[in-house]
Amino acid sequence: MLTPADLKQVRLASQPQRHELAAIYSRLPQTNCRRQALCCTLLPEVSFLEGLQAIQKMQEMPSALRLDLSQKLIRYFFVNPVKITYCPFLQDQECLIYADRPFGCRAYGLWSKKFYRQLFEQNRQAKLLLGHQWEKLGVTLPAEVVEFQVPYCSFVCSDSFNPMSDAFLLNAWDDIDKLSQTLQPGHHLFQTTFFSDLSFLFVGMTFGPTKAVRFKVQIVQEMIQSGYSKRLEQLVAQCPDL
Repeated sequence: MLTPADLKQVRLASQPQRHELAAIYSRLPQTNCRRQALCCTLLPEVSFLEGLQAIQKMQEMPSALRLDLSQKLIRYFFVNPVKITYCPFLQDQECLIYADRPFGCRAYGLWSKKFYRQLFEQNRQAKLLLGHQWEKLGVTLPAEVVEFQVPYCSFVCSDSFNPMSDAFLLNAWDDIDKLSQTLQPGHHLFQTTFFSDLSFLFVGMTFGPTKAVRFKVQIVQEMIQSGYSKRLEQLVAQCPDL
């Protein structure tokens, strides 16, 4: 597994890749929107490299803010199967890492409606499968959570006079993934153990991946039964400043 010491080492060594990541981001048009925070409803999947960049920005925050954000990431991991919460990086309708936000956030609103419908359907099928997996554990997730999808946003405007093609965006994502793959074995572990979920990484480093999953099942069961989990509050209170 990845330990905080491992993560610190690879974060410090990944400065050249993070510099290249910024160059890839610069190929995308600048955008603006009405800040309705539709895209901030969920924490997006990220590449390992983008996760390191987010952690780097957290490292530069004041300790109190960094600890609060770490606790929000841990809380998000445990409650997202039963409750629609906002991305932990969202604060007062503003993103705490907006200048370094990951590709998933940058591409939202730039995909064509046709391609977004494909992404929408893929995500819907994945959430249905996840719901079935929870049922095997004797847990029925709330329908409003299983069926929730981030809607297509037509309020994003770019500074480009040319329509953004889906192929261009896919190529940019492919370049980011290839760049992230140079950070082995972290890239592989982040994908296969933590499923490209930054909140899972934080919980996994705190409690270990296996124990984190076991805690999650218990907390989700408690939340469904009573709407509250004492264990969740205890675990969040134990959160160290990673």
